[in-house]
Amino acid sequence: MVTPRLVPGLARTLTYQVQPQDLVTTLFPGASEFARKPAVLATGILVALCEWPAMDALRQVIRDDEDSLGTRISLSHQAPVWAGTTLTITARCVSVTGRVSRWDVSAHDQTQTIACGWAEFAVVRTTAFLQRHVLTPTTGPTLRSVTHPPHHDYAPHDRDLVTA
Repeated sequence: MVTPRLVPGLARTLTYQVQPQDLVTTLFPGASEFARKPAVLATGILVALCEWPAMDALRQVIRDDEDSLGTRISLSHQAPVWAGTTLTITARCVSVTGRVSRWDVSAHDQTQTIACGWAEFAVVRTTAFLQRHVLTPTTGPTLRSVTHPPHHDYAPHDRDLVTA
């Protein structure tokens, strides 16, 4: 099922400018405890940002009828980030066992480490997964039809992984 191109050492780096809607104060508008927090990047959004380059790298090496699903993550959120801050997020595959891969992940701003840890993904056949778990795909665009907004860049050493 998993391609031989999914190997330790595979890596992806992207940049992201933190948006106002990424802040903890906007995470759950109806929950007053979130609204009273300082206006800093939400850890939940940071988790997604740290998963993103790994998922993007996986998309380049798995089949069109497969998807990567996060199964475990360990992340240390080490510093606050405000809207407008540009983050550099990197994921590097450190192991592959069958259909499961583990990635070291990190996020930095221009001066410090914001987060570091690891994320694990399983590659599944999408249709079989949905049928096995009696899930119905949502309507609207899928990840395969979404393109990166213009403010995201890949690191020069990762350009060979980018497809047109």
